[in-house]
Amino acid sequence: MELLHEPQGAGDGDEDAPTPSALVLATQLTPHWEAHGQLVAGRQTLESALANVDGSPAERARALGAVATLATAQGDLDGARTALEAALAIHRELGDRGAAAASQNALAVAALRAGDPETAGEAAEEARSVFEALDDPLGLAFAHSSLGLVAAAEARPADATRQLLASLRLLRRHGRRAEAAAVLANLGHLADDTGDHRRAVRFHDGARQLFARIGDRRGEALCVNNLSILAQGRGDVDHAIELADRALELFQEVDDLRGQAAMLNNLGGLWEEQGAGEEATRLYGEAVVAFTRLEDGPGLAAASHNQAAVRAPVTELTPRELQVAELVAAGLTTREIADRLFVSQRTVDSHLAHTFTKLGLSSRTQLAMWAVRRGLGPPEEAATE
Repeated sequence: MELLHEPQGAGDGDEDAPTPSALVLATQLTPHWEAHGQLVAGRQTLESALANVDGSPAERARALGAVATLATAQGDLDGARTALEAALAIHRELGDRGAAAASQNALAVAALRAGDPETAGEAAEEARSVFEALDDPLGLAFAHSSLGLVAAAEARPADATRQLLASLRLLRRHGRRAEAAAVLANLGHLADDTGDHRRAVRFHDGARQLFARIGDRRGEALCVNNLSILAQGRGDVDHAIELADRALELFQEVDDLRGQAAMLNNLGGLWEEQGAGEEATRLYGEAVVAFTRLEDGPGLAAASHNQAAVRAPVTELTPRELQVAELVAAGLTTREIADRLFVSQRTVDSHLAHTFTKLGLSSRTQLAMWAVRRGLGPPEEAATE
């Protein structure tokens, strides 16, 4: 979890408050740029403002932190580190030990993402020491979180759990529910890495519920996607698809284009795993369009590769499609099949559509007759349309 100081804007309704400078306004727009995938334009605006607009040292440091946020989202970890080091130097020159420690902790996260846990651990421990001296419990919470992620990267699960739980306790004590939810999600990843899948589900679902309660749709979407990945890992692809569909809807609600692109690509993989090549190709194609709009080279390359590598249509039905066909032949309605299989009616409809395409059929009656001929259901219970 990365700690960056939020930009400070003018008070609402205060006619005497000075108009924020272009540098401050650009910094305030960073969350919007990140959510909408406007990383290149946002970063260029910030860097232009830093070069051409006068601002206080503190404002410049916050703008550099914003540059680091966008650079990290672009995958430019060297650029993020350069911006954070510049911000750190300003905070130290100003004598703002708390802000300097926050930048130090952000540098730890950047180092960890760059695959350097040793440097990350040193930076996070330095930040923790300062926050402790300043009696800053929230700063300590972020430092404990970073140290937990470092321990996880170094395959020290017991230490990682201890640090993350310490962070969680502090965040809950001070009402920081969004950050607490993020730590819960990290605990879920840790549990999954150590093979405790049930605990991983509990942590991720706890994070999802917390994000939902505070109305953070993007955070909720990330957690739902984590639950989808867990479902796929245990072979429950139907449930994984339903969860991925929900994550996509949540990303669409908040107009998060990056999240949408990633989910389209993930859904393509899930439907390909189900043998639905045509649906997988469509979803990969939508992901290609989305990643192109975002100017996301790695994402575009991955989605394009996936689209090109989709296997030829499979005429054999998957085990779940055979199960649905058998239940159709037994006379069950879509709702009844959904209840029997513990999935949604939409998922059953998707299986039926893919089955019709594979078999060249156009109705439930034809599918029931096909199933009966193969001994999948009693003739007298063949379903009607």
